[in-house]
Amino acid sequence: MTRIFPLITLICLVFSSYSQQVTITGSAIGAEGKTIRIIAWGDLITFTEERVAEAEIDTMGNFSMTFDLPSTTFIAVAIDLHRLELLMQPGQTYKMKLAPINYTDNLEVNPFILSQNLKIELINPDKNELNILINGYNNKYNQFLLDHFNALYLERKKNYLDTFRIQVNSGYTGIDQPYFQDFIRYKTAGLEQIAHAKNQYDLARSYFIDQPILYNNVEYMQFFNNFFTKYLKATSNILRKIDLIPIIKGAAPYPNLMKTLAADSVLRNEDLRELVLLKGLYEYFYANPELQDPIIAILKTISQESPWEGNRLVAADMVAKVTKLRRGTPAPEFSLMGRKKDQFHSLKDFRGKPVVINFWTTFCQGCLAEMELQVPLYEKYKEQVEFISICADRYWIKMNYFALTKPEYAWTLLHYSDDTDLLVDYEVRTYPLYVVIDREGNIFQAPAPHPSEGLKQVILELIH
Repeated sequence: MTRIFPLITLICLVFSSYSQQVTITGSAIGAEGKTIRIIAWGDLITFTEERVAEAEIDTMGNFSMTFDLPSTTFIAVAIDLHRLELLMQPGQTYKMKLAPINYTDNLEVNPFILSQNLKIELINPDKNELNILINGYNNKYNQFLLDHFNALYLERKKNYLDTFRIQVNSGYTGIDQPYFQDFIRYKTAGLEQIAHAKNQYDLARSYFIDQPILYNNVEYMQFFNNFFTKYLKATSNILRKIDLIPIIKGAAPYPNLMKTLAADSVLRNEDLRELVLLKGLYEYFYANPELQDPIIAILKTISQESPWEGNRLVAADMVAKVTKLRRGTPAPEFSLMGRKKDQFHSLKDFRGKPVVINFWTTFCQGCLAEMELQVPLYEKYKEQVEFISICADRYWIKMNYFALTKPEYAWTLLHYSDDTDLLVDYEVRTYPLYVVIDREGNIFQAPAPHPSEGLKQVILELIH
């Protein structure tokens, strides 16, 4: 048996018309009765998550699932908030054993702070299995960087890099794994950046110009993200001298932007130019609030009209990402347990009435202070507005006992019911979090101010 440790937290899955099945069987002792999920990312710029498959772990701790996979990709295996990552290839069968952990030892439920990394063993893998190859290369890479970082970064000794490249090439001759060869190539390219072995244009000529875009290769996209970060604003010697804001706000912005970016010889390939434009627009969106509406319009145009499927996917993910929880978009649905175990409430049950939701825990002092201030708001507006408090304590009974001591919290109390996806959907990064939803079930404001910060004004704006 060979132990495989988590490799990387990013994954890219570009769907195509041709897919092959992947079968996973294994055991996860201690997670009996829980759900094991396979998660992918739509692209490696926005990191939009997509659930590929899931299965229940039986009473013996065993699980099995089969799903379609169109290309070699990193997947995340998740149980509750715990994850591991590894590469999977279409048409393969994987047998694995997850190392036991205490799945209930998680006092604070926050999906953005994963409490533990899962570990797995792949049972009887081939010696040239892709995870083994990449694990071996990563060990060599990390040791080389540890030993020679100063020589590369400060002293710029390029001969060290040449020696490493020769060693790697000789160590992996005869390996027929295109994904692995591309992985090595673009990870080693990162060393060239560190050592300043080539200028910007020569790096682009070696790795981007007239080269295919490898949307689903994690090291290609890592190198792409590093190389083109702030490229439109600061890195490009040509484009940083051009004010792109009037073009973004102007008529026919997409073709005019593509025409303007063509002045940079690094971006002479149109598919690469468009992808760099997408990354730049994504950066502009968060840095320039006044550009958000026109940028959304441009992204929608690219998602529908781009000649390149990979770019259409990235653009569509960007639209979903930047419009998530935006005013007027549908609020994520839920069905959660209330004060009684046989009593469930869905968001749609409250359609026709504005809703104020707050996410809280019994051990969050700030949450409890805000809920005390919520009491008079509830008393004053309960006929016009529905108040819902969703408790993220691990156990329902703890919420219920607490509620019995607080009869003044007469509004709807719900328990998150192990639905960590709901916390992710509402981007619950800290507690408390308030969200206001309109009568049609659409987001009105997210996040909304706390009662101590002006929630009353938002309620008045919504009901009048």
